[in-house]
Amino acid sequence: MTDNQPPHDDVNDDAPVLNAEPKTTETVPKNSATDNKKKHLLLALLPILLLLIAFGLWKSYQPNEIELQGRVEAETVQLATKLPSRIDEILVQEGDNVQKGQLLVRLKSPEVEAKKQQALATLQSALALQSTAERGSQDENTASLYANWQALKAQENLAKVSYQRAANLFKEGVISKQRRDELYAASQSAAQMTEAAYQQYQRAQRGSTPQQKSSADAQVEIAQAAVNEANALEAETVLMAPIDGTVSKTYGNITELVATAVPVVSLISSERWVSLNIREDQYSSLKQGSSLQGFIPALNQTVAFKVKSISAEGEFATIKTTRQTGGYDVRSFKVQLVPQTELPDLKVGMSVLFKLKESK
Repeated sequence: MTDNQPPHDDVNDDAPVLNAEPKTTETVPKNSATDNKKKHLLLALLPILLLLIAFGLWKSYQPNEIELQGRVEAETVQLATKLPSRIDEILVQEGDNVQKGQLLVRLKSPEVEAKKQQALATLQSALALQSTAERGSQDENTASLYANWQALKAQENLAKVSYQRAANLFKEGVISKQRRDELYAASQSAAQMTEAAYQQYQRAQRGSTPQQKSSADAQVEIAQAAVNEANALEAETVLMAPIDGTVSKTYGNITELVATAVPVVSLISSERWVSLNIREDQYSSLKQGSSLQGFIPALNQTVAFKVKSISAEGEFATIKTTRQTGGYDVRSFKVQLVPQTELPDLKVGMSVLFKLKESK
């Protein structure tokens, strides 16, 4: 071995070389199979991807579902009186259920009782006057006036005869002119008195005039109006339930003075409804008369509610848009809903949750 020859290890030349590249004839079939699998997998996933994209686009155009909270409300009625009085008796307690027309409180007012007695006395007097005007004079009164007329008529005849005699004696110069004039004046006075008695007799026969009857009728109407006023004030001494409901609160105690228009009893109506505020962009989901499902957390119950009315809120409830251009003011509406089934346990103040779709 010379120095220029490379060293030769004692290794077999036929042994495989570790770093040698694999033969092409062995790897080509393996890579083709892998590519085919990937292509089939992509083809299988492509419809799913297209479906997901289509669903996402469809979902983006669907209205969002939002949850709104309503509140159970009811009408509150305050019972008061028109006149100062004292509490005589309270017949109910807070929490009692009452029916329309039920007596709740009895008051006492001596002034009203006195006024009613005065009005009744005035009415009785007016009715008596009206009866007299309708009936006219009594028979004995007419006969008396007739007798008085006849007596004065006889005196008138005597006065005329006396005057004729005096006139003849004056012509003969037996009596003075003064005496003749006195007898003439007496005859004229007797004639006037006779005429007055005759007119009184005729009036008694005719009865009352239409004007007298009308005046008597008017007096009766005035007295009757006073009685009606007294009865109306007396009715204010008893407080009746104007609606079916529940006694919310009673004010005052027995013998305490009650002022005019000051509440004595407060009632909550048995009719319940739900008040819900919605924006204009949520309005399309509601129509008057439509039905909504509402969940009542206090009762853990889902109930169907009917839209009774929809009214616009005031300007103070208007919601302004936040966009500077292309926006508009969004108004707010108040929706009143009533339960379609009777719910005895539904109380004022309970919350009701509704789900609505918000338009895009």
